[in-house]
Amino acid sequence: MPPHSLLKRHGTHRATHFRMNSNAVHPFESTSSQIALLHRISGIVSSSLTLDEMLDELIGLVVGVTSCDACLVYLLDSYAGEIVLCATQLPHATEIGNVRMKLGEGVTGWVAQHQSVVALSSRASSDPRFKSFTSLPEDSYEAFLAVPLVSSGKVIGVINVHHKQPRHHTVEEVTLLSYVAEQMGGAIAKARMFERTQATSRKIEVLAAVGDTITSEDYLDRILQVISEMVAEAFDSPVCSIMILDVEKQELAIKAARCSSPEYLNKLPIQIEGSLIGRVVRDRQLITIEDVTNEKLYRYPELARRAGLVSLLSVPLMTGHGIIGTLNIYTGDRRVFTEEEVGFAKAVAGQAALAFENTRLMTETLEMKKLLETRKVIERAKGILQHRDGLTEEEAYLHLRSESRRMRRPMIELGEAIVLAEELHRKGARKDRNEQYSPEQ
Repeated sequence: MPPHSLLKRHGTHRATHFRMNSNAVHPFESTSSQIALLHRISGIVSSSLTLDEMLDELIGLVVGVTSCDACLVYLLDSYAGEIVLCATQLPHATEIGNVRMKLGEGVTGWVAQHQSVVALSSRASSDPRFKSFTSLPEDSYEAFLAVPLVSSGKVIGVINVHHKQPRHHTVEEVTLLSYVAEQMGGAIAKARMFERTQATSRKIEVLAAVGDTITSEDYLDRILQVISEMVAEAFDSPVCSIMILDVEKQELAIKAARCSSPEYLNKLPIQIEGSLIGRVVRDRQLITIEDVTNEKLYRYPELARRAGLVSLLSVPLMTGHGIIGTLNIYTGDRRVFTEEEVGFAKAVAGQAALAFENTRLMTETLEMKKLLETRKVIERAKGILQHRDGLTEEEAYLHLRSESRRMRRPMIELGEAIVLAEELHRKGARKDRNEQYSPEQ
């Protein structure tokens, strides 16, 4: 269902006096009409409608209660501290989601900030708090009524009702509209939360599906190994290595390497302080050395001579989080690396850093998925304990935590055991009932 067109009438919010209009005929003045309204609200609240569908239903209720010429619904964006137009009776497709006001701004923002009703019987736009939007013709209407949309005692939005002609809003009308707003507020808040949860879940599932195809560590090792072999061939290098930084230990360790010397692979981690390649990490700048055997900071000159290593090009691996390691290219002859060679090495280092960063993101995603699954199991176990033992939610959680400590087992294992036991119990109970009521043989 397409969202209601936007009508954003953030206008004046001024204290209002409700005056009875004895000549007004209210569409819900009869008891039967009011009962029908209550039934309709009850049906909507207990339904599984989407947010857009819920807003459509809300506008339908408001129009029925007020016989208005225009109805706009704004929802609170708590992160931005703004009230945002989300649905309208009249078509305003381009305004939906784009008409915004700060809390306290316009009549709508005032209602949201003070959680108070504002009713303007005529010349609504003349109220000093009123804020007009040229794209909303409703702002030129005479009468204006704004009611806070509430969930659990907190404002989650505002309902704006517009009439083209002057109108005295009766106490009954305001009371009924406030009741609709209060009853629908919780349902709308629930629908919003569900949609946000679903969107987050879909993102996690997509990322987790990628992570499930490969194990993070094997994937990273394979990619880095391919990179080191490719670079070694490109430079005709006897040794090409990728070293990763251990921030806590402040040292570099070989993660992947293509080399002709087994001794090189057995090198101990290199300390950042006082080492040649450590300088790349400290300065975050590449270095080129024509002859490492004559370089004072090089820790393994004898190993270099035995392996036939002469020149060195070392490039930092950088991500958005900083430096994570180095790409080290050794040659078997004395060489001055060209700009083209340096540029190539920097591009490859960027690819290696990207592989490392992607693996980190996948690992975090898998951990998040595992955490969500753990919480789901624990929540289900808590529910079983609450129902079975008559515990409160807090008591059920404390019981799980206490048993986890006593048995020295993770809470997830206890939760899984409780869920499994409950499923077996129910399965056994169903089997007993089936046997009890089965025809005699």
